[in-house]
Amino acid sequence: MKITANQLRFAAVLLALTIVFRFGLSRLLDMQYFTLVWVVASVYAIAAFLTGWYFGRKDHESLPIYDIGFRFHLTTYIICNVYGEVWYLLGFQSRYEDILVVHLTALYWGVFLLLHFIVFIATRKNAIKGISKTEIFE
Repeated sequence: MKITANQLRFAAVLLALTIVFRFGLSRLLDMQYFTLVWVVASVYAIAAFLTGWYFGRKDHESLPIYDIGFRFHLTTYIICNVYGEVWYLLGFQSRYEDILVVHLTALYWGVFLLLHFIVFIATRKNAIKGISKTEIFE
């Protein structure tokens, strides 16, 4: 799998979003604004998705492969989960946060990432940039 400039830009933006999100999440939990946490988490999820979509589309325009976003999904998984672990190791978490939530998130998300990988491998074998091999070699 090739790491592209767009993927690196996505990783940098996502890391910045993740830092702001984790800081905001922990502070809101400390202030006991539990309902607002859901709003912040939703905004973060939408911002991360739109960032991935933007950079993923730029990659799709320049790469001759049919990717279905797996590389960006994997990048997101690594950044979000590694940063979640680091957040706890540095002791920045709220008293209302539990490391088990980070571990369970990584586990459940990992299952979906594995399914996405299987679909990625299956579709990659049969297509070049979304065009079926049968359509290319007629």
